[in-house]
Amino acid sequence: MTKLSCSYFLVLMVVFSAFLMVECDEGKRCHTTIDQANYCDLADCRLSCFSGYNGVGKCFDDPKVPGPSNCGCLYNC
Repeated sequence: MTKLSCSYFLVLMVVFSAFLMVECDEGKRCHTTIDQANYCDLADCRLSCFSGYNGVGKCFDDPKVPGPSNCGCLYNC
């Protein structure tokens, strides 16, 4: 009985892993910087990223982009 349960568990894990790989390959992830002129407020950053791009917003410091802290948005292209 234990060997049978282990076999089912391993098959389930393989199927689940294949499903995750297919799910990840569907869309590419893109990154854009929004609100470059203002200091990044995490709540506003997440809200504007979700409403504008349906993505996840994060505050970050980038030496290439002027400003103390910038809002970056990671979303599906």
